[in-house]
Amino acid sequence: MMRRAGIGRSLSAPAFSLLAATRRSSTRSPLSRLVVLPVSLLFLLVVAPLAAPAVVLDLAIERRVPVLGGKSFGDSGAYELIEGTVRFGFDPQSEANARVADIALAPRNAEGLVEAKANFVVVQPVDPAKRRGMGLFDVPNRGRRLGLATLNGGGLELGGDATLDPENTAHWGDGFLMEEGLTVLWVGWQADVAEFPGAMRLEVPVAHQADGTKIRGLARSDWVVDAPAESLPLAIAGHRPIPAADPAAPQNVLTRRTSRDGEREIVPRGRWAFDRARTAIVAKTGRFWNTAFEPGFIYELVYVAEDPPLVGLGFAAYRDFASHALFDADCPFPVKRAVADGTSQSGRFLRHLLYEGFHVDEAGRSVFDGVVIRIGGAGRGGFNHRFAHPGRVGNPFENFFYPGDEFPFASRSLAYAGRRAGLLDRARATGALPRIFQINTGYEYWGRAASLIHMTPDGESDVEPLENERLYHIAGAPHYSLPFPPADATETAPGLYRGSAVDTSPIHRALLVHMLEWIERADPPPPTNVPTIAAGTLVLPEQIAFPLAELVRPRRPHVAHPFDFGPNWSRGILDFEPPRPVPPFAIRMPGTDRFGNEATGIRPLELRVPIGTFAPFALRTGAPFAADEMVGYVGSFAPFARSDEERRTGDRRPSFTSLYPSAEAYRAQVAQALDALASEGFLLPRDRAKAEAAALARQAWMTDSSTPDDR
Repeated sequence: MMRRAGIGRSLSAPAFSLLAATRRSSTRSPLSRLVVLPVSLLFLLVVAPLAAPAVVLDLAIERRVPVLGGKSFGDSGAYELIEGTVRFGFDPQSEANARVADIALAPRNAEGLVEAKANFVVVQPVDPAKRRGMGLFDVPNRGRRLGLATLNGGGLELGGDATLDPENTAHWGDGFLMEEGLTVLWVGWQADVAEFPGAMRLEVPVAHQADGTKIRGLARSDWVVDAPAESLPLAIAGHRPIPAADPAAPQNVLTRRTSRDGEREIVPRGRWAFDRARTAIVAKTGRFWNTAFEPGFIYELVYVAEDPPLVGLGFAAYRDFASHALFDADCPFPVKRAVADGTSQSGRFLRHLLYEGFHVDEAGRSVFDGVVIRIGGAGRGGFNHRFAHPGRVGNPFENFFYPGDEFPFASRSLAYAGRRAGLLDRARATGALPRIFQINTGYEYWGRAASLIHMTPDGESDVEPLENERLYHIAGAPHYSLPFPPADATETAPGLYRGSAVDTSPIHRALLVHMLEWIERADPPPPTNVPTIAAGTLVLPEQIAFPLAELVRPRRPHVAHPFDFGPNWSRGILDFEPPRPVPPFAIRMPGTDRFGNEATGIRPLELRVPIGTFAPFALRTGAPFAADEMVGYVGSFAPFARSDEERRTGDRRPSFTSLYPSAEAYRAQVAQALDALASEGFLLPRDRAKAEAAALARQAWMTDSSTPDDR
């Protein structure tokens, strides 16, 4: 099915900044955004109405089928799956698009618009009368639909096929989102997504000089080499690379170093070369040197690239897909309200989108009623600059010194280095500020500098969130959880496992319901819940000591640096690669309790009725170098000794049986903790039985005496 949307010119920049935001629905949230029009402009709009912006040029539906054979999801009834492609036309003269890097240098169609094309997926109730009118716009993460896993409990493969099967019950989880009556929508926004079935991608043009000649500039790739490698790809994790423009360019320089901040050693040009496609480097054979890139080093390549793709159009595409569903009467998946929802990379995408002001469309209308930013930490990302790698982000010991950890971090305007700025300054200036949740786990404090979203850059004072904003810390949780019980192969020291099974999904589901009720009924959500400097619960990393010898702090947590990318960075051009470093911003961590678990924030059931220590980080134990640095995303787990007699030397924690003298005592504490989570607003009634069953499984594992050495 092919449908052409209405085409017309965008509003001029003055009209964009003044036009009132309107909704199809007469029901509006209390924080509706309106911009008052001067009488003179009102007169002009009456006598000479402006054409609607040409945003969605056409929409092609390629598949429209029932979900699970027409299964009914509670009061919402049957759902349908819609898949297809959407073609956008962006006005480069519109103020709404002005902050897309290089948009002035993009090719234009006959109507003067910059085009891009994406695939989309929508699930909605078949019966229009049963649709809630609320669209959940889940931002794809590296081309994958994480929302069905995070919120529905659906199966997720981080590699391989991502095709959504309408007949596979595992893909749809327990149907939570459908039973809420939501329309759930995804659209491709990332231009460098890897090639795999079902990938959500945005196809974008490349920029050229005004005279049509190619644009060249510096790009950079780096690798932590833990095993001998004969080749190193320029892109991360199979993403689309930015090829080298000229293999012989003198600016192409490969270095290596043994630590994050170590001195770089130039690798002689005769020892490496670009492959034929210029998308990887290969080690060259030599008489007196190894024929592979050696483990124990961080390799870094700065090289000349050309034809920069307009990756910043991802913000405009995501915004305009939502705008189409909200405001185009012919849209086959209409909604009346919209919540943006993103996890990890997608959460950083939403922080960056709000920072750039892409929540307002070309007609000056506010697009999102709510924004839920999950585990994004304090970062933004490489989402809107020349030769950007959207797939890369600075991690504790991977992808070093890329744009993303940049001031400002907090929503309120703060002073730093002679500048005053806040993450939401542009959004606040439009008068179109959505309701916002920022939800982080313990990992984001250690691995994504999350403390900077609610403290000053010097780490001396707390910063209050805005009235329309809530900040939540899910204590002790990793970036993503691994199954329980831990596998024997994950034991990195006696009684210490790499990976944590803290389950955050019930809390995420409860918070989503709070966001929906905040928008629809103005019911306030739970108050901000994060550790603070004033209360002594947000502390310096060196103040944290764990009560067992096997669990130690990493060499250092991830820290944010105010890098100097050069004089043209404000235009999205990196002149300095690698960037010139300056001293980092401050960093603080949530404090811990007597068990070594994080003591504040939203404490999940695993921490309220603990069977051990759940640390939100893990170390590179066993790596050929930097073994005391953090490994990305996963946590650690150290179970209590079963009894006082079995407690190891150096373990100062109470034993399991001393905490829970009987099975009944354990179960009573579980019931009490579940009651508390529900009363605090962090557990839905539908999720109680599953949480209780998981707690009982942990008890059974701890008390199983069939394998006394390893349970």
